[in-house]
Amino acid sequence: MIIKEEIIGQKAEQKTEKLKDKKDKYEKIKPQEKQSAYEVFKQNKSAFYCCLFYAAGLLLGALLLKKTGTDSSAQIILSLSQGDFSRLLVNNLGFYFLVFSLTLFLGICLIGFPIINAVPLIIGFQTGAQVAFYYLEYGIKGFGFSLLMIAPFTAAFLTIIINTASLSSQLSKKIYEITRGKDKGDGIEYRDYMKKYILYALMTVLAAVINAGITAALRGIISL
Repeated sequence: MIIKEEIIGQKAEQKTEKLKDKKDKYEKIKPQEKQSAYEVFKQNKSAFYCCLFYAAGLLLGALLLKKTGTDSSAQIILSLSQGDFSRLLVNNLGFYFLVFSLTLFLGICLIGFPIINAVPLIIGFQTGAQVAFYYLEYGIKGFGFSLLMIAPFTAAFLTIIINTASLSSQLSKKIYEITRGKDKGDGIEYRDYMKKYILYALMTVLAAVINAGITAALRGIISL
């Protein structure tokens, strides 16, 4: 009798394990529920704010150039797309690392997280001023030039800055919470943050090199 009870118990356990395995497989196969618009916004809040400030910068740069455009501003804008590869590279690296350094600096500030997402306003202002200048000076041809020679590189750099801003926002908020005693965790893993910052810095350099290289190569083909 004891042996029979043990056999019955083993069979029951096997059935239970099989049912559990089937349940686990079903849960893996089961499609995930669609997230609401608010949940999507909450998860990507930093990116949404960055895009919003970038759009505001575009509008501000275009309107300001249209109302207060001067010969000096025209020369500055033209210089951004003129010159040999080395000159273009220096111009790009100077502007790119100015924005990148500002984003990184705000990340290590105690109260940097409320304003980090406004950094793309600078990129939008520069892009808006450039597009407005080429459109006002050359019409549709100038707008087409902007789409081919400005928009792709701006989009690439903006993507890097949005990711950097998201990382800096997390770090700054973490520093703030620890300082205020709200975070009782293990502290901040600065090594992980540094690895990501170094990666974004290398991507910034690569974006500047590609921008300068393609602009210098296509300048003779695509001209106004």
